[in-house]
Amino acid sequence: MSRQEINLGIVPGDKRGDKLRVGGNKINENFSELYNFLFNIQSSPVIAGYHLIPEQECDFLTDINIIVPAPGSGKIIELISMIAKITPGAPPVGGLQINSNQFFNVTTDGDTESQDWGFFPAAFIMSQSETIQRMTPVFSTQIFKNTPVYVCLSGGSNPRSGSAKIELFYLYRIIDASGNGGTGGGGGGVAIDQVVQSFINQSEISVEHNLHKYPVVMVVDTTGRELIPEVTHESTDKMIIRLNPPASGKLIYS
Repeated sequence: MSRQEINLGIVPGDKRGDKLRVGGNKINENFSELYNFLFNIQSSPVIAGYHLIPEQECDFLTDINIIVPAPGSGKIIELISMIAKITPGAPPVGGLQINSNQFFNVTTDGDTESQDWGFFPAAFIMSQSETIQRMTPVFSTQIFKNTPVYVCLSGGSNPRSGSAKIELFYLYRIIDASGNGGTGGGGGGVAIDQVVQSFINQSEISVEHNLHKYPVVMVVDTTGRELIPEVTHESTDKMIIRLNPPASGKLIYS
């Protein structure tokens, strides 16, 4: 069902708008569809992960390291947080030497230059002592289904010298967009063509989704708490999400 909008008329009291019962029925049907959508979304419990890049591999950081494998048909990985620990080799070799404009990126598309989820700065990779660093979040504009999470060094240039091991610790969950309790595929009543779009400290978000319909929208903040937005559908291909107060989190729509 497409979103039903209450006709308010042109000016107050012109008697051109929907009658109270008609408007109330539209509200009930809109909420019924939204709650059915939310009920059918399945997600796994939070999963703790670990990935080690040993010293013998630290000279090849531009290679793609898969840290979370593809989750299965119709499923999306939600990376909650990540920290990294680097242990440089003993002097005189020391830490890794890279260009100061390079980043250790966390990405979902396998592109070494993308920072879909976040990154670790060059200073962390070049640390001369054992250091723990929290990932700097970036967030993607679109998180793809059945796609792994990678880490890789940007810039196309591996470390010039040095030695270290890098340990990655992270939390994630798997969202099953098919709504069938985690088996992947099959009908649970929710469209699998689902988009997850992240935003940072925004009160108004313009979305050109080109879905040719009024999509169902859910908004959650970075803690996973559901927010209640004002959604204005300017057309069947564009909508504006307004939040008060501004927040950071994710839009999920289909």
